[in-house]
Formats: sequence, structure tokens, C-alpha cells
Amino acid sequence: MKLRKVRFSFLALAVILGAGSALATTVKTNPLREATQYYWNGSGYAVAGVEGYDYVCEWSQFGTCTYVFDSATGTYKRSKYGKISFLR
Repeated sequence: MKLRKVRFSFLALAVILGAGSALATTVKTNPLREATQYYWNGSGYAVAGVEGYDYVCEWSQFGTCTYVFDSATGTYKRSKYGKISFLR
């Protein structure tokens, strides 16, 4: 009888830890994705808009889809790899 209680306790602990870690990984956000996204239009950087509404990033082996502006250095840094395709 005591072995069943111990097994049940371990099973309950495993379920709780699994659910907690799944929740923790989905809540984590990337601060670069929340910043204003820019794209290179050939002569300068322009605001890209909202991903999934104004544009999507398609797969590209060596391309850069969007950039973010780093105010500390005054430069644009690569944010997401791919090829930008506008929807609107």
C-alpha cells in the first residue's frame, strides 16, 4: 500500500513539472521580435509593418528578412533570417 502512494506521488510530481515547463517555454518572449522591424529596400531601411499581416519571412539560406535598430551603436542589427514577402 505504501508503494502505491509513493508511485502516485512521483507520477503527480512528473505531471505538474511537465505542465509547468511547457507553460514556461510558451510564455518566454524574444525582445527583438517586439521591437520595430525594418527591412532593407535597396537604398535604406524602412518600417516593415506587422509580421503575418503586412509581410511574412520566407525561408532563404543566406538572406535577412528584418532588422532592428540598436540605439546604443546607431546601427541596424539582423533580427530574422529569410526573405521578406509583402502581403499587402
